[in-house]
Amino acid sequence: MGYNRNIKEGTKRMLYMKSGNLCTWCKQRLVYSNSSNLSEICHIEAVNEDGARYNPNLTNEYVNSYENLILLCANCHTLADNKYNENACSVEMLKSMKCAHEQWVEESLMNKPVVEPPIKWDSYDLRWVCDLYEKYYSKKIDNEYVLKTFNAMYLFNIATRSILYAIVYTCSENRSEQIDVQRVHQMSGLDLYNFAGVLQFLEEQKFIKEEKYVNEDDGYEDENGDFHLVKRNYLFKTVNGTWYLKKKSRLLLLIVSYLRDYNRFYNFIVNRQMHLLFDNEQ
Repeated sequence: MGYNRNIKEGTKRMLYMKSGNLCTWCKQRLVYSNSSNLSEICHIEAVNEDGARYNPNLTNEYVNSYENLILLCANCHTLADNKYNENACSVEMLKSMKCAHEQWVEESLMNKPVVEPPIKWDSYDLRWVCDLYEKYYSKKIDNEYVLKTFNAMYLFNIATRSILYAIVYTCSENRSEQIDVQRVHQMSGLDLYNFAGVLQFLEEQKFIKEEKYVNEDDGYEDENGDFHLVKRNYLFKTVNGTWYLKKKSRLLLLIVSYLRDYNRFYNFIVNRQMHLLFDNEQ
């Protein structure tokens, strides 16, 4: 009878983020700024009984899970799902290709320049951002604070800005200032050590904060009864801590609602397209 086709939105977003907006097979760009979309989500083990690589011993949940999906362009999807190519396009081959592609995307992001040229904001009036902040939080900020926040963000490397985007994006979706660290880590595609390093940097830059382990004597006992302090152990704090947005990221949370579009917000943060703040079509 086959399986139900029901891919969760969060799974789709993770697939697009980890693929780097590229076909996993041919590396063709998939989604363009003019809204053209050449992407197709392919099931590695098929949904339907007559599909390529169909396995009757799975569950609906697994069939539509991230592990069983691969992002392709239309041409590569056709090749992958052609029954005549089933031996060449095996489950093992597609999963291996997907893993290699995601690793390549991660390495490409991390190898971007660490420092990019500063943005000149002199000609822009950002007082409306101050008014927006006061409206929602009943606290005043000035134009200088907004400029310093945006300038600091735009000096982060692209990998750090991508994770900052994911943090604010997920908080916006959850309507909460508490960060879903596990979900952001999955979206990032980074290994835990690199991800923890980015969280440490963002906390040092006062964009986020960890609130569970804040005292000098906070720690835990291991299985041998030995006590370990964790104030500077960001790997432990990443996994076990409780993370929240700070003032700078709350400001970005308001920008999401102003832009009304996560793609535009992504371009504003990750691609440094500051003009989006001033040509927003309300």
